[in-house]
Amino acid sequence: MADLGISHAHVNQYGSIQAKKPVTTRSKIQLVVHATLVTAAFLFVAALVFGIVG
Repeated sequence: MADLGISHAHVNQYGSIQAKKPVTTRSKIQLVVHATLVTAAFLFVAALVFGIVG
């Protein structure tokens, strides 16, 4: 068959059922860090809007 340049890593990308990866400690830490950064950014913008900062 012809090589169409399709990576085997993405063969199941459009499949009907995606396999769920087990949750690792690293992904939990990343989730906490991202949630903290988003919350901090929201609070900072809210403080700017209400005149508490600046």
